[in-house]
Amino acid sequence: MTEYCNPNATGFLHTCGQFSQCQTNTNDVSSCVHDPPYTPKAGIIISYIITPILIGIGILGGLGGGVLKGPLLEMILNYSQSEATHIAYCLMFGGTLLNTIMLMFEKNPDDQRRPIINYRISIIFNLAVPFATNLGSSLASFLPQLYTLILQELFLFAVAPILWKKAQKAKKDEMQTTDEQKNENQAFNLDKSNSQQKIELQNIENSLDSVSLTHITENNKQNTQNLYNKFKQETENVLPFMPILFILGSFGLNQIFIQMRSTNPKKPSYVGIQDCTWENDFMIFILIIANVLFDYIAWKFGSNQEKYFDQLNYLPNERYFTPISRFFKIYAGGFGAGFVSGFLGMGAGFVMVPTLLYSGLIPRCASATSAFIYFMISLNNLITLLTNHYLDQQLILLFTGLAVIGGSVITKIGYILLRKYKIGYTVILIVFALDIANIISQVYYGVVFGIRYGLAYLTKANLVCKEQ
Repeated sequence: MTEYCNPNATGFLHTCGQFSQCQTNTNDVSSCVHDPPYTPKAGIIISYIITPILIGIGILGGLGGGVLKGPLLEMILNYSQSEATHIAYCLMFGGTLLNTIMLMFEKNPDDQRRPIINYRISIIFNLAVPFATNLGSSLASFLPQLYTLILQELFLFAVAPILWKKAQKAKKDEMQTTDEQKNENQAFNLDKSNSQQKIELQNIENSLDSVSLTHITENNKQNTQNLYNKFKQETENVLPFMPILFILGSFGLNQIFIQMRSTNPKKPSYVGIQDCTWENDFMIFILIIANVLFDYIAWKFGSNQEKYFDQLNYLPNERYFTPISRFFKIYAGGFGAGFVSGFLGMGAGFVMVPTLLYSGLIPRCASATSAFIYFMISLNNLITLLTNHYLDQQLILLFTGLAVIGGSVITKIGYILLRKYKIGYTVILIVFALDIANIISQVYYGVVFGIRYGLAYLTKANLVCKEQ
């Protein structure tokens, strides 16, 4: 929504705020225009200095780049809610980029032959994530800002006690354990996991002794051995072919149909579909049908594979596609994470990690798998951002670059310092403080922006189609 202003107004609450100017166009319409991102002002420069530091802390504590949306982007840098959400997408992507690449080459702490990321459960999450993320983002742009502010407040209030209890539990564990156990708990708490008892991951069997083959012919024995070796190779592969194929397939399928729609009344999609037309709305129906069909194919593949797993007694504690009720529970977790990320621009980890832990992953693997899925969410958000031209390219490059520094350099330094001084609980306390700061900033945003631009600015939806 356009932020109209009075060029002659004075006072903080009646002007465009810091780092924004009231400018009049050729039609004598005055609106607020934010300063360019590279404006050499002290407040802007200081904000850019602390951004990577806070991004690093946010990633260590499990909230990612979304922790800066309210206190930094809205309160200090004076971006609108919509702009702040889109900038948060850049922070999410930059913060997870290098971290995810490094995680791909880490090993499962309970079985050094396996990657730390569980790609089979990632298939299910990524079936839901792209569609839910775009749905959440579309809903956020349609609803009045006041409604989204209220929903954000509810979410942040719900997260606060979880963070506080997590910090208290982490502190207690660090005070009572040995130095070796402290180091384990540091990684445990910094990995966006709660402090519940560690769930043991079933190791890969080294032989087929547990499978009775006495009634099987030698040929069948050889086929069974080959099938077992095939599963074992896929499980131990850094980038297993079939899981990656399904993950990228779901992502690409959603992007194809999403990009066929137009969200700009002045610009058709790449296939010529105009916004505010029945064809544009019909594409949503096609998108849903395409997702249902692809999800069925993925479920069929996974459930058939797990039937062979049962015959071979292979990884008996890892069943994600069967029974089907388990599949839908995991799918619901992925849908919730994608929707929260697209709608609020933060908090996907608080949906993913509990779901992954509930599904049987140990905390370190749950954290790494969550980071991988978070990367796919942020990539989806970034593509939507780039194709719809919501932000200036300078803003995208600047905040993505700052987040890359925070997500790689600062996070790495943070891990080293926290393991050395054994104060991992302080990170969670800092993230708790950032959560409270976001609660305050949302109230600030509603009051200040409402006074500046009127109540209609917060309560009216972007009904562009009805206005034409």
